[in-house]
Amino acid sequence: MFKLALLGRDISYTQSPSVHSAIALATGERIQFDIADVQYDMLGDAVQKLLDGYDGFFVTKPYKTDVKKYIACDAYGAINVVRCMDRATFNTDGAGFIRALDINFSEWRGDVNGALILGAGGAAYSVARELCALGKRVYVLNRTLKHALKLCTQCRGAELYVNQPAELVVNCTSLGFNGEDVLRELCVLPDFKYAFDLVYGAGNTPFLYRCGADGARTANGKDMLILQAIEGDKILLGRDWDVMSVFSKVRDILENQGA
Repeated sequence: MFKLALLGRDISYTQSPSVHSAIALATGERIQFDIADVQYDMLGDAVQKLLDGYDGFFVTKPYKTDVKKYIACDAYGAINVVRCMDRATFNTDGAGFIRALDINFSEWRGDVNGALILGAGGAAYSVARELCALGKRVYVLNRTLKHALKLCTQCRGAELYVNQPAELVVNCTSLGFNGEDVLRELCVLPDFKYAFDLVYGAGNTPFLYRCGADGARTANGKDMLILQAIEGDKILLGRDWDVMSVFSKVRDILENQGA
């Protein structure tokens, strides 16, 4: 039995336990998956308990950078997977994001020259890094300017958004979980060919609804959630799965469960 967990704050909404249960069913593994939902003042204690009692853990908002100081990690940027036996850190968000784009928007690589990233946290860093690596022009917009500037400094090739043309927009904020409209919050007009929302759940967020109404093709973050989880479990369990084969099985399992 492998003991894994998700570390974050205010994450009661997460579907990660269902996803990792489905991964276990699809691969024949035995996985226990727990939730460590902790406030910042308890982060250090929570990380130590996970390191001492688990095989590995995933990290979500808002701790993808803060967690590094508790595991003596000097890796650049955000992390979302920690292997406890050697305290090795990884980021599977970026790979999961690109695979999800390929699944939902098969032509996007040729269609997209510029991409607008909404947000400047750990997920935004991962998305921006992957898009820059593919030679796309990446623009960053965030409510707090200094955070956007920091991301642009960390991710070579990213620039502040000042109304440059972009075919792809990606919501990397948590706005939308409770019906918030990130486009209205950041004063952005929905004029894009593709819109991807890292927020996932039942139905469209206001972000996806408005972009879709303006003619954009849209997708939420459910496929990315599954794909980054498979990549992470591969690492933590030391397996050599074919990611897309496992993904197909996991998605079928979740659909049959109504998840």
